[in-house]
Amino acid sequence: MRVGVLDIGSNTGHLLVVDAHGGAAPLPAYSFKQPLRLAEHLDEAGEVSQTGIDALTSFTAQALVIAEDKGCEDILGFATSAVRDAGNSDDVLEHVQDLDRALDEIRRVLSPGGQLLSLDFNRPSGAMLRAAYLAYLNVVGASLGWALHRDPDTYRYIPASIRRYPGAEGVARLLEGRGFSQVDVYPVLGGLMTIHHAIRR
Repeated sequence: MRVGVLDIGSNTGHLLVVDAHGGAAPLPAYSFKQPLRLAEHLDEAGEVSQTGIDALTSFTAQALVIAEDKGCEDILGFATSAVRDAGNSDDVLEHVQDLDRALDEIRRVLSPGGQLLSLDFNRPSGAMLRAAYLAYLNVVGASLGWALHRDPDTYRYIPASIRRYPGAEGVARLLEGRGFSQVDVYPVLGGLMTIHHAIRR
């Protein structure tokens, strides 16, 4: 399985494409780096400036195109504390994670007849299940962040992004409205995660 690892650092954005196989160490296949200098784009209030947001958005868009071109089946993203701890971190991530823009970019790089296959966390529709799921992700994410990076906030963005996620069926409707056909949704782990499959018209 080919995976893209997107690392947003304080100074540099890095996309590392690796071939991952069960029981073996990942094999690097391609690397793309670009200076971001996000630490220099923090204002006196500790917020990322518009220049920094634009640089991050541009790099992320380029990285997605490259990952698609290199045949990545999934992308894992990690952000520096300069983004996570910024006063406007939610606004920054929302700008970068603009779902409509991302789907338009995916459609742009796919040829007619090309297939989209995406595995992602889902947003449970039931309020109680959703609350329990987000609490679980917060606890597990903090534990993994500390164990792997000595930073319990490393994976805090996951439940934060799920809160804004339109849900699996919502994404399916967005795909249909953006030039994709034969859109299918396959629940994983009882619907806590989902696989989307679609064909570009």
